[in-house]
Amino acid sequence: MEECPRCGWPQTEVYEVLSRHLTSEGVVSYTRCACGEMQVRVQPYTPGAVVTAGHEPPAPG
Repeated sequence: MEECPRCGWPQTEVYEVLSRHLTSEGVVSYTRCACGEMQVRVQPYTPGAVVTAGHEPPAPG
């Protein structure tokens, strides 16, 4: 499991989604870790998958 290099927060548990954008390559998400570290994630398109972009509320805590 990958972890944030700064604080060890599991990268599979997104703390906060700042923005999400559809691109020709897939969905690009700008996220923030619990420690404040910014991350850019790319989720490639999967044939037959429904892809949406939007804002998710921050995780409780």
